[in-house]
Amino acid sequence: MPNATINPKQLKSKYVITLFLCFILFAGSIVAFIHGYGLAKKPILAVLLFHEVVPNPEKPWETTEEHLEQIIDKLIFNKYNFIDPERFEDMLNKGFEGRNVMITFDDGLEKEINAVKTLYEKYKIRSVVFLLEDKINKPEYMTMETIQDLAKNYKTFFGLHGRYHEKYTEQLANGRNLGQITEEARSNLSKELGTSIKWLSFPFGDYNQRVLEEIKTKTAINIAFTIESGNINVGDDPMVLNRYMYQANDTENKVDEKINYSLLPPEEQENGKLLITISVLVFMFGISRLLLALKIRRNLCSQN
Repeated sequence: MPNATINPKQLKSKYVITLFLCFILFAGSIVAFIHGYGLAKKPILAVLLFHEVVPNPEKPWETTEEHLEQIIDKLIFNKYNFIDPERFEDMLNKGFEGRNVMITFDDGLEKEINAVKTLYEKYKIRSVVFLLEDKINKPEYMTMETIQDLAKNYKTFFGLHGRYHEKYTEQLANGRNLGQITEEARSNLSKELGTSIKWLSFPFGDYNQRVLEEIKTKTAINIAFTIESGNINVGDDPMVLNRYMYQANDTENKVDEKINYSLLPPEEQENGKLLITISVLVFMFGISRLLLALKIRRNLCSQN
């Protein structure tokens, strides 16, 4: 036998080293598997933001209905659940499982109407539309009749995008009573729609600490969204929640790439799957080292 010429002391040393290597391999594979499993199963809650949906996009925030549906189809393929806006607050407070996404539109433009209807008719997705109070019934914006039709027949969930399409920090700087104006707009829309509107999306995603104080202390708003990219986690401040904003050809921020690639599928979940695969291979290598250690032990016993 090859090991017959090996000194028993050397053989014993090799046995101890091989056993120690087995321990390292098994321990490492177990830790890697647990970590990988946690990543692969980590729940996701993401909110997407779209604006104008048009046949021939010219602006970065415009998209076609076909492209919007492609994004939706990719999300479905990657096992995302399109959540009912009515469940959002419970998920935010109590937690959630799996991959979850919610679709939102800002401004309440006419160019969003068909997309909202298609999402509901084709996919049964309830959209969230944030309205500008002073733009309702104005050219290029939704009429109140349309808004009420979307709420009744397409289960659209409405929030407030402000009274004016102006940055909140600038409104404060110009001396406007931001809290009072926002609460009046919220109350007016609530009466028109016969429901209590308590969600807000900041115009242009603009806010600061003074804005937050105005909204928190002077309005009944309890959920507010920015345009800062990122997933939402339990325990996040409900007044500054992230949204992935669609912008095509945005080479600086790569927002569209985040929607299509970071979410489809999630990078961390793919890394988790890779880590699980590696952990299994390491564990199998550990078994081969364990078999070698047993073989060395038999050789030791035969020499004694």
